[in-house]
Amino acid sequence: MDHICLTIPILAGQGEPARRFMGELEGSQRDAYAESEERIGIEKELWFISDLGEQELLVAYMESGDFGRAFELFVGSREPFDMWFKEQLANVSGLDLNNPPELQLPELVSHYDAARVGGVAQA
Repeated sequence: MDHICLTIPILAGQGEPARRFMGELEGSQRDAYAESEERIGIEKELWFISDLGEQELLVAYMESGDFGRAFELFVGSREPFDMWFKEQLANVSGLDLNNPPELQLPELVSHYDAARVGGVAQA
């Protein structure tokens, strides 16, 4: 299982639009979002906004059996939801996932999982 965490700087003045975008994933776009994630192979995806004072960041955590393949499928997708998502992300961050820059994924340096060490995992 690939565990991926990405940080994406939010453009100045785009914090509230970023929050509205993320809110639509939980609201009006929820079903299309779920279909997209299933189609490309993302099993879990969580989004956060981290406020560093002078800079806000979108922080995304994802789990996938093959994140590289999932990312490739998403970048190449022209499905309506995927295009909408990429447009919204570009508007708030400047990151164009239709033509992404070369990404250096963060290095996973520690991973605790209660189920792996004999503890009782909570859902």
